[in-house]
Formats: sequence, structure tokens, C-alpha cells
Amino acid sequence: MSATTLLPNTPTTIGTWALLIGRALDSYGINSEAIFNQAGLNLADARVPNARFPVHQMAVVWREAVAQTGDPCFALRLTKFFQPNIYSAVGLSLASSRTVGEGLKRCLRYYQLTTDAAQLRLEEHNNEVHLVYTIPPEHKPVADEAVEAFSATMVVLFRTMMGEEFAPKAVYYAHAKSAGQEQYQAFFQCPVLFDQPESRVVFDRKTLEQEQLFANPTLTATLDEWMNQYLAQFKADLISTQVQAYLLQHLIDGVVDQQTVANHFNMSVRALQRKLKEEETSFSALLDNCRQHLATRYVAEAKVPLAEITYMLGFSDQSNFARAFKRWTGVAPQQYRDNQAQK
Repeated sequence: MSATTLLPNTPTTIGTWALLIGRALDSYGINSEAIFNQAGLNLADARVPNARFPVHQMAVVWREAVAQTGDPCFALRLTKFFQPNIYSAVGLSLASSRTVGEGLKRCLRYYQLTTDAAQLRLEEHNNEVHLVYTIPPEHKPVADEAVEAFSATMVVLFRTMMGEEFAPKAVYYAHAKSAGQEQYQAFFQCPVLFDQPESRVVFDRKTLEQEQLFANPTLTATLDEWMNQYLAQFKADLISTQVQAYLLQHLIDGVVDQQTVANHFNMSVRALQRKLKEEETSFSALLDNCRQHLATRYVAEAKVPLAEITYMLGFSDQSNFARAFKRWTGVAPQQYRDNQAQK
């Protein structure tokens, strides 16, 4: 995703995140509303559906929260009250994912719904997968505690999927911390290092591939569709959004390549590639996402033969389609269709 914010030039965070901070403050016997007022915010506004608070004002809330509680581990306090729906549809979709790995990929697609102050990416290193969290300079200040709370609540969410024994291999934070490091290691159940080049959470690849018992593909598909529509309201001007819309409309009409799309937008292939790169995506990634969206929809409907879906989506043969579909969903197309028919 690009560093573009949902609201012009204003990095924000989801309102329910403010409610979670308020709940944690109240547990110390501290007037949470007064702290939000100090930051120029009204905590009651967070109850409005889809409310968003500017991150620079939330940084003031975090600073005052730590100062008034005297707790350097205040970010961990939030985990006592965290539920997946704090992250709205994103949290519910992640919690219903087939695996933690699938949930992480979903997180990358939709994290701007929770906060657009940061940029997330996944890196693969041998048997490890790293979730990297960076703050663009133009989005600062962002509270260090917000970064800590994000990684901690994500681990809580994954423990609801996989059990309390779930733990990353290591956690790294870019900021320094003089107190409370032992509590962080106890919470994450792994080494936690501060003052590092980047903030990242390191996971074991095999752990991410383990399927959870309570996955709900139907729910995740419904939530994903809503989130795509919601994000599209904010990103209509992005070239990646326009390319994706074009692909979804024309993919089933025949082969759609970069040249065709570039011609449609009156630009060269090189210019298209450059603009997509600026938005931290690529034509191949958008094509793959669109194929996945259409494939899961058509396979679930059971009206169109699998061979015809293969042709419609531009795959050379059914075996290539089957491999791609299993990469997207974890199961073969026919098994996915059978599973949907039983629901």
C-alpha cells in the first residue's frame, strides 16, 4: 500500500483504538476523558461508526497516559481489554483467517483501516517471516507506545486463533526504552530488543502455516468485500485503484496485459509501472488479487464449470489455475466448492 492517508495529509487511527486506550486508563482510576480533552479530542466521538482520530493528537494522549499512570508498560495494559473487533472488520477478518500467515497477508491489504500513519510489509528470510512496521517521516510524531500496542494486540489476536502458547520468535522496536523490558519479554514469550534499525515481529514460517480450528472463509470473504468497498471511497484517485477496477471489469473478457491497461490510461508501460511502484504495488500483484477475488466468487457460486473459470481468468490450463487457487485459499477449487455447498 502507499503512504497515502485516507484523509488528505492527515494520518489517522480508528476510533475504537481510542476507546481501548480509554478503557485501559479507566482501569488505573484515571479520568480518560480529561486526557483526551488535553489532546483536543472528545472521547465520546470515538463511538461514532467509522470515526477516525488524527495521529498527532493521539500521540499527546499516549504521552499523557504514560505520564499519569507512571507505567512504562502501559501499551501492554491494553491487551487485557483487547478484542478482535477493536480493529473493526479488519480484526474480525484476521481472526477468521485460515492461518496466521493468511491473516498477516490480509493485514497488509487492509491495515489502513486501522491506521494509515504506518507502512507495513512482509519479508521472508529462510524459515522466518518478518512483519516490518515503519513510520514515514511526514507522518510523525507517532507515539512509541502505539507501535508497541499494535504488535502486542496483534499477538493477542493470533493467540485467539492458535492458543495461548503462540509466540513470535523475536520482537524488535526502533525506539529506545529504559524500563519494563522484562515485562515485554514475558508477554511476547520471546526476546524483545529496543533501539533497533526497524520495528519488526519475527515469526516461524511453519507456525504461520498451521490451520486454525475456527476459520470461516465465508465470513472473511464478506468482510473483505466490505473493506475493499470502504477503502475505495478514499482511494479512487490512485492509479492502482483504477487499474484494479479495470481488471475486475475486463479480465473475464479475455487476456488483459500491461500494454492493454497502459493504453487504456493513455500512458506507456514504463509509466504505468513507475506509478504503481510509487503506490508500492505492481501490475502482477494487482492481477493476482483480481484473479483471486473473481476465482473465489465463481468457484463458490457452483454455476460455472471449473474449466471455464480457468479460461475466463486467463490461466493456460486447469492445473495452473488449481495451483494458484490453492495458494490463495489453501484448498483445491473443487474442495472449496464442496465446502461452500455444505454451508
